Amino acid sequence: MSNDPPFRDASVYIEQDGPNKFKIQSDQLEQIGAQLRGPQHFSIFNSIILPIIVTVATLFFTSLFQYVSWYNSVNLQDATDVASNAERAYEKAAAAIGTRRYAMFVFLPSLRDLVKAKARVEAAARVRVEAAAKASDQTAGNPSDENRKHDTESSQPKKTDAKFEDRKLTEAYAMTIVRPEGIDDSEISLHKHVLDVQKKRFASYYKQLKLWNENYDHLLTEIDYALDKPVFRRVGRQSERVSYAKFSQINCANSLAEELAGLQLNPNSLKLRFAGINKCFMDASKALDKQLTIAMSVTEPDFDEASESQIRGNLDSLLSKANAFRCYALRRIDYYKAQKELSILSISYAWRWQTNASEQDAKKHLEDPAKSCDE
Repeated sequence: MSNDPPFRDASVYIEQDGPNKFKIQSDQLEQIGAQLRGPQHFSIFNSIILPIIVTVATLFFTSLFQYVSWYNSVNLQDATDVASNAERAYEKAAAAIGTRRYAMFVFLPSLRDLVKAKARVEAAARVRVEAAAKASDQTAGNPSDENRKHDTESSQPKKTDAKFEDRKLTEAYAMTIVRPEGIDDSEISLHKHVLDVQKKRFASYYKQLKLWNENYDHLLTEIDYALDKPVFRRVGRQSERVSYAKFSQINCANSLAEELAGLQLNPNSLKLRFAGINKCFMDASKALDKQLTIAMSVTEPDFDEASESQIRGNLDSLLSKANAFRCYALRRIDYYKAQKELSILSISYAWRWQTNASEQDAKKHLEDPAKSCDE
């Protein structure tokens, strides 16, 4: 054919170099190789374009894998931080609620017993004064040396220091203990131990009240930031402000979900639930302070069963509200933990982004706890 290269003569020498062995010699081996290979053609695609394509593709896929790795690392760390912050905020809030409620729970019987002890002490003192007055009237016409000594002692001011008051309360507790036959007061120290316990519970109540008042605003802000805002952002909802004027209308005998909904507030907000629990704590504290004020202002105070029952009802209602808060918060933490796996870039991640599945999951989470967590 016309396109075939021209033929050229070539000389080749073949010599036998032993049995079954030959030697080929020629000074035109390069020409023979060139004839066999054919003419060479320069290819721009193979020499320039293809290497460039391979280099660009290598750089692109390497950068893409690095970006995916960085994106997954950042997203996973963000989701982990959200879950950790939520768990930490919950633990602080739950501990504060539990310790304050327990301090109030043990303060109630302590207050009742101390009020009754004061009433018994004052009643016994009144009986002694009346008996002394009656005896004085009987001997008024012929006062003896002993009566004059008694009158002199009576005219002196009474001791009112702390040790004297403690001794009076100890005596009042001693009057309430049932003693077996043959056992006198000197062999029983239980009443003093009980009094010491009541005094410690008194101090614990006011300590927890102080800690709650100091940390309340900080806890409220932390709950809003760590437990509410991350899920509310997914559904396009803003965090609501705590209005003390509105919260003063809450009736703690009812469910917080009902009360918040009645005030047109979001019952799914753990910040608002915590503020509602604070309002119920304030109501219970007011009832306790009222009884304490009466006990201090009345000579022989009384702690009736109706008042005690009302305060116990407040504490029981607080317990159910605290349990509902814990249930909501733990469900919220589980939701945040589940988001860690879903934050990794993958085919399912792209599908969820395209179908807006994250917003649907957030809405479902906000609806579910209301069915099982409310009082």
